Amino acid sequence: MNKLYRWSGRWSGRVRRRQLLGLVLALPFVASCKADVLVDVAVEEDGSGLVTTELVLDQEAAAGLVDLRDDGLRLDDLVQSGWTLDPPTSTEGGSITTKASKAFGTPEQFAQVMMELSGDSGLFTDFRLQRDRSFARVDFGLTGTIAPTTFDGFSDAELDGLLQRTIDDLAASHGATPADVSVTAVVRLPGAVDTDRSSGTADFSSAGNGDVRRWEATLADTSPVSVSVYSSTQKVAALVWRGVAVLAAALGGLVLFGQLLRLLRPERRRPAAARSRRAPVTKPVASRQSGAKTGTMTGPAEPDLGRLEPTSAPRMVALDSMGVLYREGDDIAQLLVPFVRSRGSATPLDDIVARARLLSLGRITPAEFWHAVGVAGASDQLDDEYLANFQLSPGVVGFLRSLRAEGVQVACVTNDSAVWANKLRVRHSLDGLIDPWVVSGSIGVRKPDAPIFEVLRRLSQLAPHEILVVDDQLDNLDAARALGFATAWYGPGTTTEASRGHAVLRSFAIGDAMSVTGPRPFA
Repeated sequence: MNKLYRWSGRWSGRVRRRQLLGLVLALPFVASCKADVLVDVAVEEDGSGLVTTELVLDQEAAAGLVDLRDDGLRLDDLVQSGWTLDPPTSTEGGSITTKASKAFGTPEQFAQVMMELSGDSGLFTDFRLQRDRSFARVDFGLTGTIAPTTFDGFSDAELDGLLQRTIDDLAASHGATPADVSVTAVVRLPGAVDTDRSSGTADFSSAGNGDVRRWEATLADTSPVSVSVYSSTQKVAALVWRGVAVLAAALGGLVLFGQLLRLLRPERRRPAAARSRRAPVTKPVASRQSGAKTGTMTGPAEPDLGRLEPTSAPRMVALDSMGVLYREGDDIAQLLVPFVRSRGSATPLDDIVARARLLSLGRITPAEFWHAVGVAGASDQLDDEYLANFQLSPGVVGFLRSLRAEGVQVACVTNDSAVWANKLRVRHSLDGLIDPWVVSGSIGVRKPDAPIFEVLRRLSQLAPHEILVVDDQLDNLDAARALGFATAWYGPGTTTEASRGHAVLRSFAIGDAMSVTGPRPFA
């Protein structure tokens, strides 16, 4: 008989880890079977990840399955620490599958997961996840050690009392040995694996899930197994834009040099009559004011260097949702966490944030999110009750209508669940005012990563400099500006001094104090 344990996740809080892992290891010996333990780690590009623990028992083992709750082993602290425990499900063949899952939000949380998962047994030691960002590249490294241990390393007094003996005695009475328990670690990192630096073997059974590496051992092995895997991703768009920027700088230098030569070159001698007939030519400087209805864009005029002048007003304004379109900037801290707490959830804050990030990447559904954070109820109803707390920013509807009236297209680029973003725009009747909607949950990438802005460019069919990106987060604006977009920092408390060179939009009030100030979005 073969059983599969799929352990991956972040354990936090004072959880009876040895009890749970020890009891799972004890189950095979009740039916004199062999056990396979799999530790599966899946890392996302932002350093977060979702870990799922899955135990599959065939019909023979399922017949002797101990009920974890009814037989006295309390798992409340496990649930309160952020684990989502699914009820056991059975198949027509009589096998039983149980699942538990949890997300980690940062590399630091991953290290804590593996340390707490191993408990006092030390089966998984010194596991670390590293993520380093540089221009157009993200490097990942995951290292650790699988250190085989004895059965008693997974036990404690409470578990021994539940089983009425130690796991070692239970295994011996059924003829089981540490060699009957195999341990496998599987790791999937974003990007391409560096095979020269990585250990383990390629896992082709996980085709389609990225580059996967696998390591195997048994509890009877005397030598620890070293786990190491390295990978990297490259931002092709950033490399392209850097090339474009270099080329543009070179061309701009040539244009400026040519203009300087023209200014310094003496005018050729011509007859006075011909010179007198020459009409003076003046090139109008494009106005930077877009009118009182949509606010004004102010900034110093630039000299005409003979280049093609771009439009003085954007053809599209792309608004962020949280903190711009909607009043609440930090929607997780201001709305989501209080809502979850009001429904009785004791899930740690880090786990709520990690699950919300996965939801915004489209990795999990709202129903899976509510279940994971311990909120009971119908998903659609919970969605509606939660989203009822969102309010539009003051004056934003009039601002949108005035832009549309003047022929300026309005888009929304947001980090959010696709389901929630759609429900919010229907609730606030925004479909006729905003199009397109670029939602991270629909495309699997979040701001400030470049691909989400590339989706905006392709949907709009406009050049980046024709699009004004408005956001309340400067990191998002920095990323957009690096790709050639015009940018404006939104918020009542924003100042030009702190804007990192972005234009500043303090209000949506029409004909009042609403203005875009600071560096001009359109050069």
